[in-house]
Formats: sequence, structure tokens, C-alpha cells
Amino acid sequence: MSKRRISINFCGGCNPRIDRGKAARQVQEILIAKGYEVGYNVLDADFVIYLSGCTANCAVKHKAGNLPAMIVAALTIDAAAINKEDLVNEIVMKVRAYFE
Repeated sequence: MSKRRISINFCGGCNPRIDRGKAARQVQEILIAKGYEVGYNVLDADFVIYLSGCTANCAVKHKAGNLPAMIVAALTIDAAAINKEDLVNEIVMKVRAYFE
């Protein structure tokens, strides 16, 4: 079985309410440990995490095609509010739920 490829695609970071880089690194570390391949801003992926620092959600403006995805905009995932302490774990759980 080939690895499942995840891309974390970022906004420009002009008005961050969360530390996008820190969250992305934590998500990447956890997913790699669980056997996923994780890249940044790539189109060759099985699932995309659009990670925006604020609710303007600019990362999703670069959405390409119909790849399965989740939208993280500040402290929301797919428009549902998330506690700051739970953000990384919720992202990882949602990715894993898609594949399992």
C-alpha cells in the first residue's frame, strides 16, 4: 500500500490569529509518525489541509480541483469552532477519519 499524501496549503499570513507554521509542523510530525507523507503547498496529494491564519480564509482561494480537503480558518475547521488547545488534534483526527 502506498503512503497517503497530505498537502498543507497556506494563506499569505497577513493577519494571523493562530501560528500557522507551528500548527503545520505539529500536524506534519504526528501524521508522519502515523505513516502519512506530508508536504506543503503541493498539488499531488490525496487530501489537502487549507490552513489560513484568520477567518478571511485566503488559503482556500488557491483550491485546485476536487481533492478531498478540510478548511482551517483561524480557530475553525470546516466552519466549526475549535478550542486553540484542540486545533492540532482535531486536524489530525479529521485527516485520519477520512482515510479510515
